[in-house]
Amino acid sequence: VIRAEKGNLRGAALAALFLLAAPRSRLAGELDAKGLTERVGREKGRVVFVNFWATWCVPCREEFPELARLQKTMGPAGLTVLGISTDLARDLPAVEKFLSEQKPGFPNYRKKAGGDDQDFINAVDRSWGGELPFTVLYGRDGRKARVFSGGHTYSEYAKEVSRLLKAAR
Repeated sequence: VIRAEKGNLRGAALAALFLLAAPRSRLAGELDAKGLTERVGREKGRVVFVNFWATWCVPCREEFPELARLQKTMGPAGLTVLGISTDLARDLPAVEKFLSEQKPGFPNYRKKAGGDDQDFINAVDRSWGGELPFTVLYGRDGRKARVFSGGHTYSEYAKEVSRLLKAAR
């Protein structure tokens, strides 16, 4: 009986060690449309910048450092940047590698698998045709203020974010 208990303890210790040694995901979790609405709602009083991207999307990868710059420079004034990867589950290693290399400084999620993609797209914004990158800006009141389709420059984003940050609280 004692040997079995020791074996169980040893197995539990090895399992715990494996979990501690396993790399932590750089993703903050998965979101569906409802989860995204709740996540944005938790930022009331701040301007929220939600960017939908994928590792296979060249303009997404090109503008990603600018999003990190936006968070770093405008975060203290009240901006929250959130990234949503639309990569498939099989592409998670590429997502993890990309986030590891980029070190964005803002949380990134993955679009939850399952469900109808068009329903998700419509819930985000009915004008969205599914193209990437796609960005939705929410004002301090939590209401959608602006959408950007395709890649944009830091100055284009910063101009609109600044306008929203200056809006009445």
